Amino acid sequence: MNIQMNSAASSMRELQKKIDTIANNIANVNTTGYKRQEANFADALVQSFEKQAGPLEAGRQTPNGIRIGAGATVSQIALRTNQGSAVQTGRELDFMITGENGFFRVESEGNTYYTKNGSFQLTPDAAGNQLNLVTSNGEAVLGANNQPITIDNDYDKITVHENGTIEVTYKTAGKPADTYQLSIAEINRPDLLQKTGGNLYELPGTEAEQVANGTLQVLNLADGNDGSIRVGQGALEMSNVDLTNEMTELIATQRLLQSQSKAISFADDMRGLVNTIRG
Repeated sequence: MNIQMNSAASSMRELQKKIDTIANNIANVNTTGYKRQEANFADALVQSFEKQAGPLEAGRQTPNGIRIGAGATVSQIALRTNQGSAVQTGRELDFMITGENGFFRVESEGNTYYTKNGSFQLTPDAAGNQLNLVTSNGEAVLGANNQPITIDNDYDKITVHENGTIEVTYKTAGKPADTYQLSIAEINRPDLLQKTGGNLYELPGTEAEQVANGTLQVLNLADGNDGSIRVGQGALEMSNVDLTNEMTELIATQRLLQSQSKAISFADDMRGLVNTIRG
């Protein structure tokens, strides 16, 4: 009975992690570029118990070497990067990446992060002569030269092409247009991405290590690609959370949690019954 109670308690603890994951997905159903997570389960460590030595007890039918499980455990919190729906905004600083494994590269305090949220804005630098292209949280958007993208503050219009080229025209008569190139990360093993908050992700180790092992490719779309990753303007990628599926999973998980709770209650009742038996 102790084994039953421990197994049920262990499973309840792990089921709570799944509920927390689902709750986080539901909370971010309207978050731009959010990618849902999914909890996967596996059997917990299985213990082997050998039948006691000596003569068999009368009426005992247990086979040699029973194997008793210790409940379930969350083996992985997987990130699902399937494309979210596109919402047209018409705003010239709203960018969207088409392609599941494509992410914008951004930088903050010397660290490189990845995001699907292309709702960018322009903020003036300290001198006030130039404008920095940044995320809604203030992280600098990186260009193909691995440097933040900055433009002169007298810009007139910003145009983004499918190959990630940004063309900036100016109000000053005769001033030539500038072009910049977005730096795009293609992440071939998205399960390695770690959430850091603010709709940002990072990879373990350095970018050089991830490039070397094939997890990451830093793309300059202007150099040509197979078309699987493109950049659009005036649109945003919404969350890929399906609220109906999440609610269905939440209800199913809550019922599993209730069944494990009942298993503990039954084991406790059985223990109470055994304690009342007199020899």
